[in-house]
Amino acid sequence: MIWFILSMATGGVWAFLFATFTLVSDPGLTLALANFFWVMIPTAAVTMFLLAYEFVFKHNVSRRVAVASFLPILVLFVLSWFNPDNLVYTPEYHVGPNGYLHAPDLGGPLKIFVTKIYGYLLVFLAAGMFVGEALRTNGTHRRQTLYLLVIFSMLVLSTVVKVAELVPVYFDLTSVVYSFSGVFFAFSISKNGFMKFVPVAREQTFQEVSDAIFVINPEGNVVDVNDAAGQLFGAGIIGQQIDVVLSEHVTSTEGAAETLEFRRNDETRFFSVQTSTIAYGRGLEGEIMVLSDITALKKRENELDLLKQILSRVFRHNIRNDLNVISGYAQIIEDASSGDVAEWAERINDRSTKIVKQAEKAGKIESVFSYDETVQRSLREDIEKAREEYQVTPPATVSFDIDDVEVEVHPRFDLAVLELIDNALTHHHGSEPADIVVSTELTDTSVTLVVEDNGPGLPSVEVSVLKAQEETDLQHGSGIGLWLVHWIVARSNGELTTEVTDSGTKIEITLPRLPQNQTTSEAESVAAQ
Repeated sequence: MIWFILSMATGGVWAFLFATFTLVSDPGLTLALANFFWVMIPTAAVTMFLLAYEFVFKHNVSRRVAVASFLPILVLFVLSWFNPDNLVYTPEYHVGPNGYLHAPDLGGPLKIFVTKIYGYLLVFLAAGMFVGEALRTNGTHRRQTLYLLVIFSMLVLSTVVKVAELVPVYFDLTSVVYSFSGVFFAFSISKNGFMKFVPVAREQTFQEVSDAIFVINPEGNVVDVNDAAGQLFGAGIIGQQIDVVLSEHVTSTEGAAETLEFRRNDETRFFSVQTSTIAYGRGLEGEIMVLSDITALKKRENELDLLKQILSRVFRHNIRNDLNVISGYAQIIEDASSGDVAEWAERINDRSTKIVKQAEKAGKIESVFSYDETVQRSLREDIEKAREEYQVTPPATVSFDIDDVEVEVHPRFDLAVLELIDNALTHHHGSEPADIVVSTELTDTSVTLVVEDNGPGLPSVEVSVLKAQEETDLQHGSGIGLWLVHWIVARSNGELTTEVTDSGTKIEITLPRLPQNQTTSEAESVAAQ
């Protein structure tokens, strides 16, 4: 924006000086005004070039480069007052008696170099940058580029018309075009938002985000980095192969290079790696690589893994073994005594057995979390597997009515079914024997596994804990069995619902059906009919 404003200002000064020295009749004043006029031509070329550079490359020109760009113009302006050895003007350059300036087409070598060679070179470079940007971009940015290209082309065309002497000597079309281009640019600002905040915000976000970001070209070279990447890997990584950059610092990878271990100065840090493809017109493609620091998360993960191992060992071995000993002694006391002592020993034995079962379920939970992927298989096969593993003691009964549908579930989905059956049998009390029915209900897109019993009903606190998905000191479940079911269903992309009725408890697990297998089943059903 700054360079465009300066370009428009240059056009205004250009027009004013041209009008002034063509109107005054004093020879000295005419020559003095002409000295200012000639430097306006290359100044316009420099401002348009710097505008094109910053617009295309989205990078501010340094003060050193800006000063160097105007230096030839400054030399021309200073020497034009002295004209040593006809370096700027030839002898044909003079003011006639009527005050008109007579200027040859070329002039002295310095004037030729600055106003013709240097000026037109910058003009052609700017035009090339605008054309290239218009070809490789799209959307709003392309429209912005085309507007600038139209303005630029108008100015270039008017200069060509003037140089070709297609207009009278004292008529400068370029000055007029500057006025129209200013109006045209004002329209383009409101139309395409040259001063929008979004590009500036994106650039600032790129630099200030804490993640290390690399921009990589198709050859695998780093072409740009943000401040975080520069601080992490050093400022000299631009131009290097990304594999070389990472190999110099990264000591190991995990999970197909999705996690990097970075060591420097006795400090170990971990980064997750995300790579995405970018396209920049005309088939140009590259990559954006983002390294996110997950050191704290990795440390927490290692601590939780160690805690899991400790708790698993304590539950599965130490506590269970000790409770088995307690239960054994309690059984001996019960057999060898009577009355209150025998009753107390029986209670100790029952409670010890219950805790042992909880410890066994803790081991099952560990096996649930050891799987990260789901499997596709028949729901009936899973239920049959659970049916074979669980032994029902009469007079309790468990009946099954399961449709043969394909689902995608957790590999240990059978544990969820076993837990629901065991939970219904364990907590059943009353005069009537336990009666549990396991069935399925189908829709076009899902299958619902229903487990119904005739027990006292699931306590409301158990339902509340599952819905809240957390336990507190004041609100907690009586065990971990239903949590086991909840985690298996969640990892099967299913939905768990509970309902307490007058006749007992109804628990439903809704799972999505596989579309291709659903189609196959429907086709087989039609063929059978």
